[in-house]
Formats: sequence, structure tokens, C-alpha cells
Amino acid sequence: MNELPTHLRFTDRRGIDPSPPPATGQAEDYIDLREVIRACWRQAWVVVLCVVLFAALAIAYALSLQPRFTSYATILLDQDRAALVELISEQQIEALRDGIVQSEVEILKSQELALRVVDDLDLAARPGVLDTAASPAAAALGGIKAGLGALVGGMTGGTPEVAAPVADEATRLTRLKEKLALRLRGQLSVQRVGRSYVLGLSMKASDPALAQELAEGYVDAYLEFGRAGDAAALDSAVAWLRQRTDDLRKAATEAGRALEQYRIDNGLVSVGSRLLSEQEVSELMSQLILAEAEASAARAMAAHGADAVASGPEAALANLASLSADGAGRDQAIDTLRAEYLSLSRERSRVAERFGPRHSEVTAIDARLASVQGLLFEEVERRATQAENRADVQTRRVAALREGLSSATENASGDTGAQYELLQLQETAESYKQLYQSALTRLERTVNQLSLPIVDARVLTAPDTPTGASSPQKAKYAALGIALGGFLGALIGLVREMTRTALRTSEDVRRALGLPVLATMRKRRPWWRRQLTGARRDRARTNALRSMKIAVDGHTRRSGLRTVAFISARSGEDREGLAYEFAVMLAGHGIPTLLLDLAQDSRRPPHGHSLVGMMDGAPEPAFEALTVSPELPLAHLPGAAADSRDPGETAVFAGGDRMAEVIAAVSQPAQYIVLDLPAASEGPGARAFAEYAQTAILVHRAGKASDREVQSLAAQPDWDEKLCGAVLVEG
Repeated sequence: MNELPTHLRFTDRRGIDPSPPPATGQAEDYIDLREVIRACWRQAWVVVLCVVLFAALAIAYALSLQPRFTSYATILLDQDRAALVELISEQQIEALRDGIVQSEVEILKSQELALRVVDDLDLAARPGVLDTAASPAAAALGGIKAGLGALVGGMTGGTPEVAAPVADEATRLTRLKEKLALRLRGQLSVQRVGRSYVLGLSMKASDPALAQELAEGYVDAYLEFGRAGDAAALDSAVAWLRQRTDDLRKAATEAGRALEQYRIDNGLVSVGSRLLSEQEVSELMSQLILAEAEASAARAMAAHGADAVASGPEAALANLASLSADGAGRDQAIDTLRAEYLSLSRERSRVAERFGPRHSEVTAIDARLASVQGLLFEEVERRATQAENRADVQTRRVAALREGLSSATENASGDTGAQYELLQLQETAESYKQLYQSALTRLERTVNQLSLPIVDARVLTAPDTPTGASSPQKAKYAALGIALGGFLGALIGLVREMTRTALRTSEDVRRALGLPVLATMRKRRPWWRRQLTGARRDRARTNALRSMKIAVDGHTRRSGLRTVAFISARSGEDREGLAYEFAVMLAGHGIPTLLLDLAQDSRRPPHGHSLVGMMDGAPEPAFEALTVSPELPLAHLPGAAADSRDPGETAVFAGGDRMAEVIAAVSQPAQYIVLDLPAASEGPGARAFAEYAQTAILVHRAGKASDREVQSLAAQPDWDEKLCGAVLVEG
């Protein structure tokens, strides 16, 4: 009799992290272009719809706008005439600076020039020529604003504001002109042409003739404005510069006289730009700094000599090199002694190594070495004495310089106040002199420019009559609508793709669950539509079922009875159909198979047996009594009776020994047990029978359950190590 293996009963349930498995380094090194293309294809209809919609709206908006005509003119800031002014009057070419060119652009855009155009063209007598029809968007916004204002006024009980009548006719005319000038500025466009000295002027109007008239008025007003402004500015500048030049000349003369008188009164003698006492203090300070540095060096050398004497004759040869003999060159006698000492040292080492340290020759060499060391030590003492004498001399020199610096400082302190006053007078006199020279030069240049009647601007291209409307540009509005629609459509598609919660593709299943997709299958169609699909689709479905069997065999890795469970997150995901077809496929290859229909939503067998009935004491039928057909070794056993549709009824008996005995009895000749478990959303039925399964296959229908539901099912401890893969059902 078949018995369920012990490892299928109450297996160890190790929990797993419900989050998706960590991505490996290989998965982060590349982007799946095929998945990106699929995502773009899924959202392509959103982008196309937005592009078509926004392009149509943009074209409709452009067609609703009033046509506008533009008249163009160009003005040249004449470089040749400005160069002529420079040649005659020796002044800079101000008109050629970038800042001046930008200033001319702002003058053309100014309110004052617009008022001149209003006066020259007498636009105040015909104010209606500048009226333009409002765009639909502006009209709609105006209507909304007026409606909201009336609504708020009605709710607050207030009355609409009424403009107070203007009593003065001149004030009314002034306000009208300012309003017309503002409209002109809104229709005017002025630009510099590249980096040249040409200004491009364009004027828009609702009529071609009016556009040309306004452009001509602007050009004439600008030229007249420049001539009048230059003349008035030059006259004012000349008068002010003459007065300023006279004042500066008198001030410079008085400042020079006061400087010389102060020097005479205080008896100040200066050499160059400084007083004599200042130079004396500066020189003494420099000498004192050098003397202190030399004294520090001499004291350091004396201290080193004392240390060398204290070291004794043994260190004389080492200390002699660091004690210089009055900064002179190398002493030949000392070099001879040093060479002799080194030669004797080497000779002693050689003799002692050959004859021993007590040999008479070694004793003689030691006596000579002692004599040479004595001479070297005497030289060290002599040089240490010299260093001490030099340090004493330098110290007395520093003291003498300090005394001289103190005396010179006391003598110079009396001149400090007079020196400060003298410097102030010198700076004042020099400043007045420079200001006078600058003012005189500017006066000469200004007078020369005033005497030259040269205009620095002229019309290069006269305003033309427009031959066609310049706006609205329908192509531009259409392109803008297409761009905006494409961007918005792409944004919406991106949001839709990023907020997708349903698993629709194999890549979604692999990414969310970390499981291999065993097969991607179409949902089983009704019998009246199966003939249209053809045999190719049936072969693909059969191959998918075979792939599932290979995965099950590879996951169990054992011979004998195998149990496989089919699970799903929700009902209606074609789980029951796949479980039945999988069992039929196994039986069709001659493999005895037991199908336990625990979900109770598959087709009912004719024998009338059920697991719940056997729990009540009914005898266990033989495997052959449960087969659905004599030709197929397929036994079909539902969980409950035919009149019951409650999956939880079978789950009550799942943990008992009786259930294990019944399953073992009815599966005596079977090699496979296929468990069709209820959906996770229908209760705990699937978890109750998880202990009977060696492996499991997760069935998911694209778009049916959310990723969180499927992840929660796959992450349950009952299925953590049993899931061998997933099957994606499309359609």
C-alpha cells in the first residue's frame, strides 16, 4: 500500500523575505531593450491620442486668432560718420560700443518715444485703430474673471466699482495718450542684427497700411529724438564744463600756494618723496635687523664650540668639521692632521687584526693617535674661543645700533605731525591739478563735437507694406501642439507604466516573484471556437504542459510518488483547467495519475466519491473505481460531494491522520498526485493542503491579480521552497 513519505507531512516552514529577491550584479549591468520596447508599444496609443488631440486644439486656436501684419525697417548706427567725428574732434567712438547699441534699443522701446509717435501721428484722434480682437483664451479668462468678481461682490453685498469721471479734459487726453503708447510698445519689436550696428524694427497691426504708417512714425520720431537729445545734452554739458573748469583751476592754484607756504613755515627738507629723518630711521632699522641676525648666528656657533670642548678629545675629529675658521677656506694643516689620524686608525686596525692588540707596534700607533687627538682638540678649543669672541662683538654691535635707532626715532618724532599735514597738502594739490586737466580736456572735446552737425544714425531700410499676415503661424502652433502632446502623452504613459500593479508579461512575473516562467499560454477557449485556432496552438499547449512536467521532475529529484499542487491568487485564472490538462497529459502517456479536485470548481466525475465522504467513514475505493475513462489511468477525486461548492469544507480534515490514510489508499498505483487547490482569495484551503505537496506551480492570468497579491502568495512559508515556476495565462 502506498504511504505518503514522511517528508511530505508537516514540513519545516522557513519564512522568506516577501520583498523581491535582490538583483544580481549581472542584472544591473544592462537594460532589457525588448522590455523597454514592449512598454513603449503598450503606451503608444496614449502618446498618439495626446499628440492628435493637442495638435487639433493648437490648430483650432491658431485659426481663431485675428491675423496680424508686420512692417519691417532697419536703422544703421553709422560707423563712418562716427569715425569722422573722431578724426576731427579727437574723441572716442561712443556709438560703436556694445553698451551704446543696447541703449539705442531701449530708447526705441521707451515710453517717451511711443508718446512722440502718438503725437506725431495724431493717434489720440483715432484711438480705435489700435484695438485688436481678444483671443478666445483671453476672452474666456476675462469672462471667468468678470463672473467671479460679480459672484464675490454679490456674496459680500458690495457694489461694482465705477471709475470716477475725469473732470479735466487735459488729464483725460494725457491718460488716453499713455494708454495708446502702451499699446504701441506691445506691438513693437526691436532687435540688434547679430553683432553689427544695425537695429531691426518691426511693427505689428491689424491692417497692412497701418503697420507701415506706425513703423514710419517710429523711425522718424527716433531720428528726431536723437538730434534733439544730442543738441540739448551738448549745450548743457558745455555750460557746466566751463564753470567747472574755472572752479578747478582756482582751487588747484590755491592748493599749490598753501603747500609751499607750509614747507617754508616748518623748515621741512625732503629728499624725493620722504623727509630726511625718515630715511635715517629706515636705514638704521635695516642695519639693526642684519646685525641681530648675525649676532644670533655667532651665539649659536659659540654654544656649539662650548659643547665641542665639553665632548673631550675623543670627539675632536667629529666636531672640528662643524667649527669654521673665521669663514675662511679649508685649513691645510688641519686637513693634514685629519688625514694622518685616519691613516693611523686604519693602520692600527690592520696591525691589531694581524698581530693582536697587545703588540708593540699597536702600542706605538696608539701613542701617535693620542698625540694627533691632542692637536685636534687644541684646534677645537681655539675655534670655540674665536666663536665666543665673535658672538661678543656682534652683541655689542646690536646694542650700539639699538641706541642709535632710539636717538634717531626721538629726533624724527617731532616731525610726525608736520609730515602728516604736509602729505595732506600734497595730495590735495595733486588732486586739484588732475581734476583741472581732465575737465579742460573734456571741455575741448565737447566743444569740437558741438561744432560738427553730424547725425550718428540713418535709415538703412525704409518700412515696407506687408503683403501677408505674419501671425498666427499655424505651423508653429501645430508643432507646439505636437510637442506638448507628445511630452504629455509620454509622461502619462510613463506614469501608467510605473503604476501598473497587475502582472501582465513574463518579465513582470520574473521581476516580481523571482520565479522562472515555465510557459505562457492562452486561456482555454470554448469548444465552438477551438476549431479556429488550429492544431498549432494545441501543440504549443501540449509542449507547455510537457515543460511543466520537466520542471516538476527536476524540482522533486526523486523516484516514486510525486505530488504537485496548482495554486493561484484569485479564482478564474484557469488554474483548474491547467491542473486537469496536466493530469490528462500524464495519463495520456500511460502514467497513473490521481487528480485531487480540492477547489471543487472543475468538472465532476460520474462515480460520486469524495474526500469528505471518506472522512465520514465511507470505505476507500480502489484507484480503478475513480478513473474517468477505461482508456486513461487517471483517477479523479473531488474534495466534497457534488452539491457542495465550499472549498473550506475539505480544508477542515486536511491536518488529520485519516486524510493522509485516504490519500495513501486511493493513490496506491499512482505515480503522480495533482492537487487542484483553491485560490488564495477564497480562504485557507490552499495552505491547509500545502503539506501534501512536494512541488507547486503558480498559475497567474495576466491582469487578473495585482503584484502584491501574487507576491504575498509566493512569499508564504508553505510555498517558499516548493514553487518550481509560474505559468502565465494570457487572454
